[in-house]
Amino acid sequence: MSPYAKPNAIEQELILSCSAAANDEAARAQFRRLAQRQLDWHYVLATAEQHGVLPLLRARLDSCEAMVPQSVAQELSRACLANAARNLALTGELLRILALFEAEGIEAVPFKGPVLAEELFGTVSMRQFCDIDILVKPEAALRARDLLAARGYEPEFTLSPAREAEYVRAEHAFQLRRPDGSVIVELHWCFGSKSQAFPLSAKAVWQRLVPGQLQGTTIRTLRREDLFMYLCMHGAKHGWERLEWICSLSRLVERSTDFNWEFLIETALDCGALRGMYLALLLANDVCALPLPPRVALLALADKSARELADQLRARLFDPPLSHRAHEFQRQASYLRSRERLVDRIRIVWFSCARIPHPLAQDWDLFHLPSQMSFLYYFLRPLRLFRDYGMRILQG
Repeated sequence: MSPYAKPNAIEQELILSCSAAANDEAARAQFRRLAQRQLDWHYVLATAEQHGVLPLLRARLDSCEAMVPQSVAQELSRACLANAARNLALTGELLRILALFEAEGIEAVPFKGPVLAEELFGTVSMRQFCDIDILVKPEAALRARDLLAARGYEPEFTLSPAREAEYVRAEHAFQLRRPDGSVIVELHWCFGSKSQAFPLSAKAVWQRLVPGQLQGTTIRTLRREDLFMYLCMHGAKHGWERLEWICSLSRLVERSTDFNWEFLIETALDCGALRGMYLALLLANDVCALPLPPRVALLALADKSARELADQLRARLFDPPLSHRAHEFQRQASYLRSRERLVDRIRIVWFSCARIPHPLAQDWDLFHLPSQMSFLYYFLRPLRLFRDYGMRILQG
């Protein structure tokens, strides 16, 4: 059977080849070999857009522009120019928000978005991102949100003071957006909610910040080892369904020749994120051909569950989208499998099933209770989850 028997397999290989860590002549020759075949370029552009790798695709196509239909090259160029303009606008807005917070005495640390783009590529135009992520301390979260609201941002929900306190205790971020939807800010005080049992401690990260640069402005940012661990767990939480996440992690490791692997392994072991780290590295090795340090590679390959999960996630990278419920079930199942400690898996299931819900969760629509009766959510939420997922599992 031809290796390209699967629909759009050549197009998928082309997209994967533009994300490979290697950019030597052999890698470019492989890309040119694929680019000169009869391709469904509409599928290539749509899928690269979906996976957030349009700038990487354009960078590789620049070396074989004559093989690309002119209409495709023009469409890709327009999309990348629009992405660069949007990224520059978001970067400018991020710097203005950081200046506002600094003037008001709020410590703030940007991460992901333009900071990650500049860290990995030296320019904000080489990644696709759509929002601004900022870490503040928990005690400053409400004040920072109010400053953004005064700047014209709209919070996604409004809560009473009692529910605000509960939300900050149980969740990890506020999302605010411009009325026209042009800018979204995610204001974090933790890296994940209790329901995710997210292993990276924001409190510990604050102690290890390092200076960085963004568009010539000095900022404080995450140490590379902390950024790496965040990317590992963020990808696991979302089922590694977006190629750009794998590419970014691969690029970070490739550029970090002084990575403290012993620190990473010890930290991951202590917080129950070792399998999540191995999963990320196995995916980066498979998808982006990222070379791994021999000892780290042996440890990752020795984790049978990490290997099996990496194979499954890699196999469904280009699968058609599922229904919302099926997607959420699949994502949560893979996240549970990425955690090696039983206690963490139990915590994830418990807090997912028996917590007072996020204000936008379906529980609030179904059972919108007065705050003095909010304890009833602990009983009602499992009933709703059983209705949505449990019956489908029992029925096969």
